[in-house]
Amino acid sequence: MNQGDFPEIISKLPQFGTSIFARMTELANRHQAVNLAQGFPDFSPPSELIDALADAARNGHNQYAPMPGVLKLREQLAERIYRQYQFQLDPGSQITVTAGATQAIYTVISTFTKPGDKVIIFEPAYDSYAPSVLVNGGVPIYLRLQEPLFSIPWNQLEDTLKSGDIRMMIVNNPHNPSATVLSADDMMKLVKMVRQYNTLIIWDEVYDLLTFDQLIHQSALLYEEIIEQSIVVYSLGKTLHNTGWKLGYIVARSELTAEIRKLHQFTVFSVHTPSQYAVAAFMSEFPEFFDGLAGFYQEKRDQFYTLVSDCGLQWLNTKGSYFMLAGFRHLGNITDMEAAQRLTELCGVACVPISAFYHDHYDSGILRFCFAKKKETLSEAAFRLKQIHQHNIFNK
Repeated sequence: MNQGDFPEIISKLPQFGTSIFARMTELANRHQAVNLAQGFPDFSPPSELIDALADAARNGHNQYAPMPGVLKLREQLAERIYRQYQFQLDPGSQITVTAGATQAIYTVISTFTKPGDKVIIFEPAYDSYAPSVLVNGGVPIYLRLQEPLFSIPWNQLEDTLKSGDIRMMIVNNPHNPSATVLSADDMMKLVKMVRQYNTLIIWDEVYDLLTFDQLIHQSALLYEEIIEQSIVVYSLGKTLHNTGWKLGYIVARSELTAEIRKLHQFTVFSVHTPSQYAVAAFMSEFPEFFDGLAGFYQEKRDQFYTLVSDCGLQWLNTKGSYFMLAGFRHLGNITDMEAAQRLTELCGVACVPISAFYHDHYDSGILRFCFAKKKETLSEAAFRLKQIHQHNIFNK
């Protein structure tokens, strides 16, 4: 066959390449840098969970799981949601187990987005939102969160909703990458604003258990006025320190769940069976594990902030998630991508430029660091970051 005989390849996502996380991790590996770029722990899940996984495999749970997820796991998830938010769920018809939160978000967007549908995305935004909309023929409507607090642009949001034909809105709370959380006042404003419109809301709540300083996570499940139009996505990988297991779940009313499952069955059909049984057993035996997560990560946040407070960067307040943001523009006028590359190559610490979370690569001179790491990892990273002035990292 001649080269010209091959069918033309037409990309559905021509403007997207390899993710910034993969690129920065590759750069970190090349320079033996401490990797604070990608959002995953460098410590193991609880040993009891590992034991439960081995037990599940040995006990024969190695074939396809039910399409919506193992019922024992869905029952445990319903109990977790009730303990946390006093929200009663039907495990049979309102919870769907997914291959991670990213697959959950993609499946929900694909289920309800038709060509031409408009979807509001607040930026900076997790990098899977826009591609999921675009590949389904949807139209992303980008609203930029207002710095320095990364607050919702309320007037712009209201004007956008009033313009009509907004099919869906994606709200990430606690927010990645800004590490902010919505207050009760924020939620009431959202409730008042969106309930009068026929707009579905995807709530990305993968960090719902990671809020700090006694802040209470304002889950969508606490607001019955909008629950009928809400779909909430959670991650077990973020809470159980096992992102590689790729377990997430979707909570939605039965009618929405039925539609989501139609696509879910043709996307992955079902999710890794022994992992589901293992998590169900662990949650049943150790429900208190979830209660201690906020304190566990707050200690890491505080440790890292103490270690890096004098390295020259301007650190922003972290209210939730396991990320910290730092400004560098006062030290030099280079791009955030250049800054991230130089920190990796010269200081040996990898991070992520938050311009990667904007569709137009808006650059406010801020970098994101992940502190979901062992104490010794954070200590080594802090030691290296203190070499910023020595290497003139941010000078042109």
